[in-house]
Amino acid sequence: MTHPFISVMGNIGSGKTTLDRCIARYLKFHLVEENVANNLFLADFYKDMHRWAFHSQTYYLTEKIKQMLAIKEIIQKKPVVQDTSIYQDVFVFAEAQYEAGNMSQPEFDLYQKIYAMWEKQLPTPDLIIYLKTSVEVVEERINKRARNFEAKVPRWYLVLLNWLLDRWVSHNKKIPILTIETDGVNIVDSKKDIEKVISLIKEKLK
Repeated sequence: MTHPFISVMGNIGSGKTTLDRCIARYLKFHLVEENVANNLFLADFYKDMHRWAFHSQTYYLTEKIKQMLAIKEIIQKKPVVQDTSIYQDVFVFAEAQYEAGNMSQPEFDLYQKIYAMWEKQLPTPDLIIYLKTSVEVVEERINKRARNFEAKVPRWYLVLLNWLLDRWVSHNKKIPILTIETDGVNIVDSKKDIEKVISLIKEKLK
């Protein structure tokens, strides 16, 4: 018997990491965070998406596969919450780069081939939490946290990410999804909002 496995999806600045930490604290889940800082291609990617998209996305994919294999072992002992689902890497971030012309067809095909080689060995989340956030609010949050490389993210890219996220969620028939509209939710400063979201997650996991 395995323990529950939750994974979170949402646009840049939607609050994924904040929610993950709340779930870990309130529900005593083991937190597996995304390792953004170690992606040596990320800053270059935001400067020149066309040049560095394949490198950056492939780095994230290989790291996420390694992370998922570790989660497969961890859930034998305790529940896990994961910061950013592998489905978002494959079907949103990488797809966005292909749609935008930043990844060529051969690059995108190779990326998909790498994922397909590992897909059946990876654990499936018991629940995906989708933090649905408007582009306007995403832009506000990006500006507020003031990461230099994120300041260069164009609005069209955020719009595309939202569209791809909505598309994946609407097409998904395999995994239970809890969609949380985050525009009016403050899980950073409002204990009431945090407790409300945690209550929704607990109910969905039953």
